[in-house]
Amino acid sequence: MTERHELRWGGFAGLAFVLLVLVGRFLPGNPPGVDESANAITSFLTDGRTSILAGALMTSAAAGLIIWFAAAFAEAMRERDDRSDIHMALLAGSVLVGGAIFVNAAVTAATAYGVDGRDAAMTQMMFEWSAVITTMIGFAATLPLAAAGIGVLRTHLMPDWLGYLALLAALVSFAGAFGIFVESGAFVAGGTLMTTVPLLVAAVWLVCASGYMVREHLPEVSTGEAVVPQV
Repeated sequence: MTERHELRWGGFAGLAFVLLVLVGRFLPGNPPGVDESANAITSFLTDGRTSILAGALMTSAAAGLIIWFAAAFAEAMRERDDRSDIHMALLAGSVLVGGAIFVNAAVTAATAYGVDGRDAAMTQMMFEWSAVITTMIGFAATLPLAAAGIGVLRTHLMPDWLGYLALLAALVSFAGAFGIFVESGAFVAGGTLMTTVPLLVAAVWLVCASGYMVREHLPEVSTGEAVVPQV
């Protein structure tokens, strides 16, 4: 069974992920849209170069933490329903998301790193790459969020409302990924509606789920005739 410290540290990893990702997202300030001019994008990257690099470093560190959280969460699910592969979908999806987050952080850092000596058109192209990758992370996040929601509802590992919240986060993330088809306006790739809103909804679920793991408010595991507490 999952030992208490494993669940607890997995919960701490989830909380740390949320903290690092949110600080990394908001530290540089509100970025321009991909539909703005190359000069506006270059000015943002030049003025906020240090904070952008710091934010990218925090986000890259968070990439491994989401896998740690998902591994502990998936193990708790497996103990309660080992005949299902839902926990494997959660773990595989988290690896996909963690890898995408790390790649996106690296692209963001590379975009800001050499901005002073680079042509504005090239900077704009790299900025668009980062915006598109950020938006498509929502598509990748749909799998682990949906798996977590289904797993919670199947196993009653946590209250059912957390399962429905995970499914809502999966739906919002999936919808946000379609920002890659929009070239201007409120629904543009990398914009607040298509990236920040899905991030915040997923962050709320992660904080709640991590809180249950840290506090060990999980049901006992039944093994045959006996009930084995999580100790």
